[in-house]
Amino acid sequence: MRDAVRVLGVDTSLRSTGYGVLEGTRSRARALTWGVIRNRRDCSRTRCLAHLASGIGACLDEYLPLETAIEGVFFCRNARTSLILGEARGAVLTTCAQRDVEVFEYAPRRVKEAVVGNGSARKEQIELMIRRLTGIQEKLPSDAADALAIAWCHLASATGPEALRGKGRV
Repeated sequence: MRDAVRVLGVDTSLRSTGYGVLEGTRSRARALTWGVIRNRRDCSRTRCLAHLASGIGACLDEYLPLETAIEGVFFCRNARTSLILGEARGAVLTTCAQRDVEVFEYAPRRVKEAVVGNGSARKEQIELMIRRLTGIQEKLPSDAADALAIAWCHLASATGPEALRGKGRV
């Protein structure tokens, strides 16, 4: 089993990207920071992507995680939504690559199972469990709770045999 790992979790979106940094092992972690990178509705897509990259870059530079965990691509009925989400993910992936931070991705169902034990868990359940698991007292923004949940899922995976085989690596 590996020693404590510091990981950035990211719940990617163009207008409201959640982030959270956890440090710990498979069974115990503490939250170092969390929040939401917001972009106004009147902001152009390119400005939103630049702001997202800048915000993720600042978090990487301040907390120095060696690994980042993101949610895997899920099915979107709307092609435009898929394209925009892909661009936002690209901004995060590029920012991590520029700093030599490895990126791992996890299916939404797997994240829910890792945190709540139920792949169909609701957002409220995720927020409540991530607060219990990390000892956070205050209510979390939904996007930040999701990002911390993604980071928790990675910690649970990163200290197991899958990590040694490189599973989930982007």
